[in-house]
Amino acid sequence: MPQPSIWSLLPFFLVIPLALLTRQVLPGLVAGLLVGAYMMRPTPVGGLEAAMQYLLQELASPDNLRLLVFLYGFGSFVGLVRVTGGVSGFARWMNKKVRTVRGAFGLTWLSSAATFMAPDFRIITVGPVMKKVFERLKVPASKVAFIIDATSTPLIALVPIGTAFVGYMVGLINDSAGHQGLQVPAYRLLLQSLPFNFFSILMLLYALFRSFVQGKPESDVENGEDCPPGIRTPFRTSPQVAYLEDLCSQPEGAEPKASGASSEHEADSDFPDPVEIVAETSTPRAIHLTIPLVLLVGFTFLLTWLDGAAQSNTLLGALARANAAKAMLLAVFATLLLSLLWYRLRRQPLQRLLFGFLQGGNEMMGVNVLLALVWALTAVSEDLGFIAYTRNLIGAAVPPLWVAPALFLVGCLISYVIGSTFGAWAILMPLAFSLASGTETPLPLVAGAVFASGSFGGFASPLSDNTVAMATVMKLPLMKYARRKLKASLIVIVVSTALYAWVGWMLSR
Repeated sequence: MPQPSIWSLLPFFLVIPLALLTRQVLPGLVAGLLVGAYMMRPTPVGGLEAAMQYLLQELASPDNLRLLVFLYGFGSFVGLVRVTGGVSGFARWMNKKVRTVRGAFGLTWLSSAATFMAPDFRIITVGPVMKKVFERLKVPASKVAFIIDATSTPLIALVPIGTAFVGYMVGLINDSAGHQGLQVPAYRLLLQSLPFNFFSILMLLYALFRSFVQGKPESDVENGEDCPPGIRTPFRTSPQVAYLEDLCSQPEGAEPKASGASSEHEADSDFPDPVEIVAETSTPRAIHLTIPLVLLVGFTFLLTWLDGAAQSNTLLGALARANAAKAMLLAVFATLLLSLLWYRLRRQPLQRLLFGFLQGGNEMMGVNVLLALVWALTAVSEDLGFIAYTRNLIGAAVPPLWVAPALFLVGCLISYVIGSTFGAWAILMPLAFSLASGTETPLPLVAGAVFASGSFGGFASPLSDNTVAMATVMKLPLMKYARRKLKASLIVIVVSTALYAWVGWMLSR
């Protein structure tokens, strides 16, 4: 086993510059893993064998495997509600309920109760509908886009149940804590970190102000209608966005158009979404979303409470002490089984259901690969002495006051450049736990700072898929819209940094 030295930092710190250079996280993780593996076994074949051994070792962990299966099952759940017309049916229902600007913004916020599972899911579901509604009410598209965006990643990062974010966050906390030898319930630590996600909390407060307090909205100089055709965004309108826009303009009761070749499916367009292409042939039914969603949330609460009830007599105590990862996995698969049965009773073709199940799950495989590489990289870095070295190097030099602000600012830079919430969390969380252990900084504070920094990138970065999807839906120039979000976010970042410093100072007294 190598002795802890400055070289133990090399594999992990390769990730950040490569991610910034390529604006992708996976190349940096692969490079870091390979470098660490060859440092452990410096022979042509030995390094590859070591890298594969670390991957298989982490994948064989029951907790890690449970998380991967949960994410696949969650993707399958989203795929089912899309191919059965649940998403488009919910969109059509919302379009009927709005009469005033205040009511439209109120419904935009309330819609998060049915679309909180993932940011892209919320944007594609709510964006096209509210665009039509606010056009009728003469509200600028840029303001509408900002409010929907602010109630996507920042809001979902604070929802402690029933989202893909929760499973991913619990997995990162569990893995990072395990490599530090810390025996802390991952879900309880997640709950404790949520109040310290200052960026998400402050951005939601700002969005509330923009929605209901701010006076007459500014003129919409960014509306895509003023732009020459073809330069509104770097991508052509996606099939799912075009379909939902057409859907909202159809007379009630009209059948959705059949899928097939169109100008939106040409070879030079953005890659079409196969789930949405199949969904085009399904009659929109809001109940196909609401019933499975109620099942998912209900089973998650019930099974989490049952798992922790033996350890606490109170509801909150039981939820905090339960094995949330196990409960969420059981809830997802109970929901999938009952939903499949219910869809069959609703005369949904079995072939359609199987396609939605498999394709939706496959869409989460990118996240699963990311997680597996993070786990393997953390394991090889630990064996190289990364944790012991950073604790000795930084523990005595950095006061707890500066750990959370520094992590937050570095994470904001990384997440903005790479445009990935999950990627920024994956890069920073192991480092954050190592620094927290060496400086005795409270774990909920550093975890909250990492989650806040990733939320900023997912919300504000022009490379974020959320920003690109929203600009496409609302027909806004991408870079102008991204700059508008960045301008508002910078104020929130300054206030958040000050709050992290203040909380660190208060806790160090």
